[in-house]
Amino acid sequence: MKPYTRRRVTAALALFIAAGSLAQASHAACAPTSTRMAMLLKTVPTHQVSVLAHRGLWGKFSPSGDTPENSRAALQQADDQCMDAVELDVKMTSEGVPVLMHDMNLGRTTDVYTAFRGGTKYDPNTNVGTNPSVASVSWNTIQNLHLLSPGRTQVTGYFVPDVTGIFTYWNQHGLRTPMIFDTKTKDAVKAIDRLAQENFSAPSRVVGAKVNATLYPSYSAFKADAPTIVGIPVFTTNMLTIIDVPAVRRAWTGSPAVEINVKQPNGLLQGQLDLAKGDKKAVGVFNALPDAPGNGNFYKNTGVCCYTLASIYFSYPGGRDTADDRGDWNYLVKQGFTFITTDDPRGLIGFLKSRGLH
Repeated sequence: MKPYTRRRVTAALALFIAAGSLAQASHAACAPTSTRMAMLLKTVPTHQVSVLAHRGLWGKFSPSGDTPENSRAALQQADDQCMDAVELDVKMTSEGVPVLMHDMNLGRTTDVYTAFRGGTKYDPNTNVGTNPSVASVSWNTIQNLHLLSPGRTQVTGYFVPDVTGIFTYWNQHGLRTPMIFDTKTKDAVKAIDRLAQENFSAPSRVVGAKVNATLYPSYSAFKADAPTIVGIPVFTTNMLTIIDVPAVRRAWTGSPAVEINVKQPNGLLQGQLDLAKGDKKAVGVFNALPDAPGNGNFYKNTGVCCYTLASIYFSYPGGRDTADDRGDWNYLVKQGFTFITTDDPRGLIGFLKSRGLH
């Protein structure tokens, strides 16, 4: 595949970079990339709980307040603020280009309606408007789409970035923040590993990929597709009827880190978390903070509004979860998680610092 098209940095981004240069004094005090990755993976002794900025440092939790999610600006702000790492979401275009996008569809976060004749702005509340899947649209079209503001009311000057562009930006601007990609498909994993090899001399010190444990049943299977980047298997309760969770967790023993989303004390995955901690692994969790309007609402992965955590409590013959406490930082600390992915990384870091954990 030929290298992806390089896009000019917009005037808005250029101004942002200039402003960001004022943070270089504090940036110089940030830990090196390899140190932050080692602390996240607990391959060096540390009591610190690492915090991953979900979708970068964006929205109301960013210094600017209006930075779009999964944008170059969100990555730059995370770097300026010395975040431990970022977790960026990856989806594949119709011809297999990995791009940063949280949803499976384009309507909620971009002006994709401008790319289609007769297109209309998508409304997540009514599920009306132009909302094609990322996988159905070409990179030639997606690279010209603008990201919407966090409130989805304005079209920003930022474009949808591809992973190649993110890696190029990271190198050209001297960033230090480790990048963990949330991947849903094997072709995305392969593409990220190939691009990491092309852009970094030591990819495992910079780049990692979270993968659903249903996608790769073992660490060796992951490494066959991604020999140079860090692999982190993710376990969720709904997998209990899809795979043999204990067996798959054991088959990932070679990986230094695992994410196990235990939703409540003594929840369905509690035993697996306890065993992983006993193995001295880095153990992570997703801090579930509502991202949609209303009380406790979340957007679905298509961009449609909305669901609540209570609506997806999982049950099977082996038991049932009756709560989801992952939005409670006290619960996450009590469970002993060593890395946490959140949309409010600065708030969480402050909370951890107050308890001597950061």
